[in-house]
Amino acid sequence: MIRIDFITQPSQKDLETILSIYHNQNWWPQSITDIQRVQQAISGSHCYVAARDETQIIGIGRAISDGVGDAYLHDITVIPSYRKQGIATRIVEIILDRLKSDGLIWVGLIAEKGSPALYQKFGFAPLQECTPMFSFTTS
Repeated sequence: MIRIDFITQPSQKDLETILSIYHNQNWWPQSITDIQRVQQAISGSHCYVAARDETQIIGIGRAISDGVGDAYLHDITVIPSYRKQGIATRIVEIILDRLKSDGLIWVGLIAEKGSPALYQKFGFAPLQECTPMFSFTTS
């Protein structure tokens, strides 16, 4: 049975697994090996969830926010062998419920190619007249 919980104090193994997920998604370059960066991402988030099969983390997701006005869904993913089982939907649902209970009603995200259908079930739609923008530094 897959369990999804909020995490704030992950174990060393959890941090290593999450780092590997970031690497496998190509969100973080392989040159980033310091698991303390993962801990910083977790502690700097409004909330961070991990989906587990037994003790192994198989999916993650988080929301970033100032805690007052708005929030953004970020880093929603499930490892390939567990996809298409509704786990990502449950991750998003749990995070959105938390944001709503915390009084955050404006939630944004940038959906990766192939993922808009996941978010459309929750009422997300493209922002007309807006252009997502991004800058990536290598140093």
